[in-house]
Amino acid sequence: MNEKNLDYLKKVLDNLGFGTRLNDVLETAIRREIPRFTLGLNNTHRPAEVKDQNIPRTDHIRFELNFNKAKENDIYFLNDYLVTLRKQGEPVPRIQTFDLERDHRITALQAWKLLSGLAFEKDVYPKQNSEEKTAEKPEKTRVWFKLNLDVTDAYGNHPLRTFYPEYQYNLSDSLAKYPLKGLEDATKKEEILKTLRYGNFQDAELTIGKKSIPVMLAANPQMKTIDIYDKNRREIRDEEIFPERAAAQTAKAETSAGVKDRKNAVTQSAPEQTEQPWKQEPELESAKTIGR
Repeated sequence: MNEKNLDYLKKVLDNLGFGTRLNDVLETAIRREIPRFTLGLNNTHRPAEVKDQNIPRTDHIRFELNFNKAKENDIYFLNDYLVTLRKQGEPVPRIQTFDLERDHRITALQAWKLLSGLAFEKDVYPKQNSEEKTAEKPEKTRVWFKLNLDVTDAYGNHPLRTFYPEYQYNLSDSLAKYPLKGLEDATKKEEILKTLRYGNFQDAELTIGKKSIPVMLAANPQMKTIDIYDKNRREIRDEEIFPERAAAQTAKAETSAGVKDRKNAVTQSAPEQTEQPWKQEPELESAKTIGR
């Protein structure tokens, strides 16, 4: 048995957040020289939006780690792991396979956050092709990660979206757009940003009109904004937060519609245009609840 390889794999497991619970069964499998094997681990979490430590842990998560032995020597590799998350009230589990190299070594905790509908930011080494590789390691880049839980690909995986700096998602600017209490305190604002970057929900107070209401915040890199939820875990849309803007947009739309109607009246005799089925309206994000 290759002791150095075993020690390395134990270190990998620890760095990925699996601790030492699998060390004994890992060593047994390697001693027996099993060419390909899977190790399983179960865990529980409170739902990501729950802060009360007295609430039961109702998120049941299972990890299945896949190991392979090299054909030419006695070296073993951990290539990927399968995650199954069962949430209370959901008949269908959320399932995802994370490839260590392709997916930038997503940890066990990060996998749970992604399957819980959250986004997080982490430092990763940019991928290089053979022509770009140099002796020196490239500098790490901060990248946002988020799963599209509404879609599965041909392999049964949810597409993992990555947002690099070029995408220009500015979390601080997104936060500043909303009337949230306490943002004038630089220290408090930095704590909020840190929480959101780690892929956690952040409690806050939102001012709507003359009222202040308790809300929860989450980063949304894809839409370049933050998601805001009320105490019932329902998303609060911008139209509710800024009713005057919504009214102005409605008035503008009605004015445009009136102009269009007048133009149509003039051009009624114009020939009918052929329908073009390949044309699509821009996709709009509908109202949602926490965890999707």
